[in-house]
Amino acid sequence: MNALSKPARVLDCTLRDGGYYTHWEFDRSFVNEYLDVAARSPIHDIELGYRGPEKDTYFGRFFYLSREDLLNAKQRLRADQRLAIMFNLKDVDADSIGSYLADIKGIVDLIRFAVAPVEIPKALAVHKEVVQRGFACALNIMHLSKWHRNVEQILSPFRNLTDLDCLGLVDSYGGCFPHEVTDAVNKTRDIFSGNIGFHGHDNAGLAFANSLDALEAGAHSVDATFMGMGRGAGNLKTELMLTYVGVVTGTEIPYFELSHFLENMQQLRNVYQWGTSLPYMYSSLSGQEQGKVMDWLIKDRFDPAVVMGALQNKLVVHDGTDAQAFTPLSEFIADTGCRRFILIGGGDSVKEAAGALARLDKTDCRLLHTSLKSIDYFSSLEGHFIALSGHEIQRILPEKAVELSRSIGCWVVSPPPRFTGSIPTSGLVRQVNPAALFGVAEIAGVRVPSPLQIGLAAALECGAEEILLIGFDGYPGGGESAQAKNDENATTLAEFHALPQAPKLLSLAPTQYRVPVRSLYALAQSR
Repeated sequence: MNALSKPARVLDCTLRDGGYYTHWEFDRSFVNEYLDVAARSPIHDIELGYRGPEKDTYFGRFFYLSREDLLNAKQRLRADQRLAIMFNLKDVDADSIGSYLADIKGIVDLIRFAVAPVEIPKALAVHKEVVQRGFACALNIMHLSKWHRNVEQILSPFRNLTDLDCLGLVDSYGGCFPHEVTDAVNKTRDIFSGNIGFHGHDNAGLAFANSLDALEAGAHSVDATFMGMGRGAGNLKTELMLTYVGVVTGTEIPYFELSHFLENMQQLRNVYQWGTSLPYMYSSLSGQEQGKVMDWLIKDRFDPAVVMGALQNKLVVHDGTDAQAFTPLSEFIADTGCRRFILIGGGDSVKEAAGALARLDKTDCRLLHTSLKSIDYFSSLEGHFIALSGHEIQRILPEKAVELSRSIGCWVVSPPPRFTGSIPTSGLVRQVNPAALFGVAEIAGVRVPSPLQIGLAAALECGAEEILLIGFDGYPGGGESAQAKNDENATTLAEFHALPQAPKLLSLAPTQYRVPVRSLYALAQSR
């Protein structure tokens, strides 16, 4: 094992990057243990989280760091360690950044920004304001795998810049190989005479190797997180880097305290399941965007095998049942006189409500399930509809699908093109077109509406005068999956309310979405 040719600085950003899973909420005792372990380790910079303007979606205290939380962190760290925070560059500019810095001078040492290459001019203007206010400033330039062959062109604005604390190279998609990182760092050194950093993602399992090669090529520091916690496939593991530093330099590592803390980290990992997977590996090595793969995976509508097929454009079918255009649902239920739709999601409120829903007058309302989870709460599904998004039909056994097709009114799907295996092989199938009403996600040229979008489109196309929701409680537990689904539903509801002459929309149970609530039990009582 080769020793480091010079001391390596480690910046740990576990709470900042890991917050994408937890909505930036962490237990106070967990945070204090994290800071105590960091204080005893050869970690030089600790990036605690974000500051910035309020968002429409809920984020916790490490997204809106208070002076008190920052001061607590500063007091628990060593005097020679720097406390850092990050800003989203899209949230601030040179005029507004000062308002977020005034009360933390003397507490926070380093201000960092994640910067897309096209944003470099704006980043340099904001950097100037940060430095004038007495803070060190670092800029992390993202998407290295996209521009590592054009370093001279992309980083030319940094030539002769002397007051930047660190210029970071970020392998956002985890798609760089060690020799490419070495070449990028060498070329960066020819342009920029200051400190160079490296932030590696672990899609292809190369974050550690890439970080070591960055340091050998002349990088000053590397970013890491405990157990690699971070968006998508995660990052260089702090404990791995610390162990390496300890072995090759003889630096004391607090292995006992570190082991205990990693046990607590493992509990988080058991819940949020970050880390690489086959689609992440493929996307990184084939040069495709990690963000696209994340979006496909975290909404949990396709398993990794389907995502792999989508990445390779191998799953879109152009013949057979999966490519068939079915009769519109509106023609199937025309002239029934039914103008009330109840959309049944998969939230916990359905379990208690199933009995009351079963007592409703079926000639007065249509029940449409947008989640297969909800069907288990009903003793009879006669006349119910079931909407299918993505590969939802694959979640149940074929014999169960056959049994359901004998009792329900019909399956409801979106139009072709579709991925193979999207359509039930038994029962009546009808279609609606959510893409005509809402912004629908697209995967490899296939539009994949959310369950709520299919349900609302069904009600609207069938002329519903009132739409009632049950089981749309909001996804609990935080994490990127819950956040993505909550955001998607909130956006769909906003689009619904913006429709001309949109019918009345109510929730029959408490919900985190901005929808008026009516009691299901009052409705059942008055039937």
